Amino acid sequence: MTDNMTYVGEIQRDQRNKGAKQNRHFKAEARRALFASDNFYKAVISHLICGAMCGGFLYITYYTPDLFDMYFSALIGEKAAGLLTNTFNAVMYALFALVFMVFFAGVYTLAARMRETPDSEPGAVGYSSLSAMLDPISGFRNFRRTIVITLILTVELAVVAAPAVVVFIFADGTGMNGTLLFLLKAATVIPTAFICLFFIFLLVPMPYVTENDPGIGAFAAYKKSASAALCGIWRCYGLLFSFIPLILLSALTFGVLYFAYTVPYMTLSYAKAGEYLYTIANTERNEENE
Repeated sequence: MTDNMTYVGEIQRDQRNKGAKQNRHFKAEARRALFASDNFYKAVISHLICGAMCGGFLYITYYTPDLFDMYFSALIGEKAAGLLTNTFNAVMYALFALVFMVFFAGVYTLAARMRETPDSEPGAVGYSSLSAMLDPISGFRNFRRTIVITLILTVELAVVAAPAVVVFIFADGTGMNGTLLFLLKAATVIPTAFICLFFIFLLVPMPYVTENDPGIGAFAAYKKSASAALCGIWRCYGLLFSFIPLILLSALTFGVLYFAYTVPYMTLSYAKAGEYLYTIANTERNEENE
């Protein structure tokens, strides 16, 4: 822990020249924690649980039109069945977003709890617990906070993505040639993705906010997490770009490496980055108060 704090101090003295080195530090810490004790298989299992639950909702949503057409078209008519299908799909997509956020919040909380060694016994291997996945919904207060933060993020992403959706819907009818149409869509998608990532990265320090203040409200937790993330939001982008080669390699394995290593590794790396951002934000705040 002492070595880590020394490293953090060095980064603060020369942030501009050590961004890449700092990302390597986050990733190195993530690898050590990932392969300590039983952390690896629990990290993989937690992501598989998240994927299975969310995939189930998507599977049902995908096959809903055929089911409604098969069982309801003859009874209530095609238009009514179509309206019922669209309503059901909208509800299922909303539930999918909620389930994904809740389960991934649990996965990310578990990653934030993973350590190379426990604090109580220096040098001994620490054991993570899958029960940490339930922390975001353990009790009414935590569940309400998770739902409110999910709604905040959903509204932010919906507002940001709305212009891109409009462009994709109506661009084909403008009569542009293929090249101009591609450039228009790219010019819309790229900044949209950049801004969406910005709002997602604001939640990177969230597990440490709620761990250090379990009774904090949703809006206060969001504000505190966003404030900490803004201390080094560009590091989150740099960390994502550093994983591109591994993501491409995972694609060559037909997704096996992606689920078996890449995603747990990325999640744990962002947990380490979130811990750093939370630490420096609160260190600076305490120094100002003193």
